[in-house]
Amino acid sequence: MKKMISIALIMLIGIAILFSGCSNAKTARLKAADLMGSVQAASWSETPDRLDNEMATAISRFSAGLFKASTAKNGNVMVSPASVFLALAMTLNGADGETRSSMLNVLAGEGVTVDMINKASRDWITWLGKTGGKTTLSIANSIWFREGFKPYQPFLQSNADYFRAGAKKLDFADQTSADVINAWVNESTRGTIKKIIEKISPSTVMFLINSIYFKSDWQTPFEKNETRSMAFNTPKGPVDVDFMHRIDKMSYFSGNGATGVALPYDNGQFAYFALLPDGQTTPREWMAQQDQSNLFNSISALMAQKSNFTVDLAMPKFEVSYEDSLNDELTLLGMANAFDPGQADFSQMNEQRAKGLYISEVKHKTFIRVDEKGTEAAAVTSVAIDESAVQSDKLLKFDRPFLYGIIDLATGIPLFAGIMEDPAAS
Repeated sequence: MKKMISIALIMLIGIAILFSGCSNAKTARLKAADLMGSVQAASWSETPDRLDNEMATAISRFSAGLFKASTAKNGNVMVSPASVFLALAMTLNGADGETRSSMLNVLAGEGVTVDMINKASRDWITWLGKTGGKTTLSIANSIWFREGFKPYQPFLQSNADYFRAGAKKLDFADQTSADVINAWVNESTRGTIKKIIEKISPSTVMFLINSIYFKSDWQTPFEKNETRSMAFNTPKGPVDVDFMHRIDKMSYFSGNGATGVALPYDNGQFAYFALLPDGQTTPREWMAQQDQSNLFNSISALMAQKSNFTVDLAMPKFEVSYEDSLNDELTLLGMANAFDPGQADFSQMNEQRAKGLYISEVKHKTFIRVDEKGTEAAAVTSVAIDESAVQSDKLLKFDRPFLYGIIDLATGIPLFAGIMEDPAAS
């Protein structure tokens, strides 16, 4: 009996090793090839210039426009304008003609160049990463190409120089390539967002992905023993949730039809704001009344009041995930031609400088957890670039009776010949 058990055990171990070998072989086959080997990225200054007013205003205006367009959907909404901006800024380096003009206009407005957006992105990424204490903010960028696609070197160079983007190629025909990309997403967001890609379309040639991860403690944390259940009035009726409580001096603001509070995080570089519209006005109604170009400047101005009142604050704990395809929102903002296979011009992306590439989807995922200790949040934005079908010169549809056959080309003698009048008949 013992001998039989030993033999069975040896067989099981052998099978496990065999499957392990298969798995390792598959992993090796799917190993992403680095395309940045010949690209020497420019060095970044540790103390770059701060964003000038023009670029700061432009990014703020884009953020407000995206947020306002996103709130047209019902339910919880949580977007990261910073992540979407940076993903599209990377994509912008491959755009040309009217596509580049429309993207520039959406991202920053008239008078702003690709070079200005690149430099602003680089400097902004640098400053955002200068955290300390119990605050972490990390930004990562990557580009993934289909095997066989030949990227234009200046496109790779710009994304290396200004976004520190890695570029790798994979066999997109193997659907487990999505696992390789999603592993990068999972790692760069510390496990808060597991994946951004469900499956890869046969027409997709590229993904440009940005991730942002943020975690910080409150300067003044909430006491857990003060957390208790209260009713939160949803549009469908009240629900009981845990509310954090604190009575303390804090930055309280009121004006522009709303009241709110600003809670600074550990290092004082970032703050959480919560804003409650006056009366029975809903957040979406309040948003509709605001000047889109000045929305976040207005909120920042309210927060800057720094009116320290003793506030009895009750704020719900929450943890939510959100995802959306932003095609409609970005089309509404003025980027329609980037999504149109017949109009898009991303000829700066490929070595042949050929048209035929377009954005098939801008997919966005976010996560946020707000509790007594602080906040953890993450965002991923993926820009999928697809290749449009080859345009034909003639259209020919055999949608009525036709002749057909099989012919010997050497002699011209038909082997088979016929007339098709009804393909459905047997």
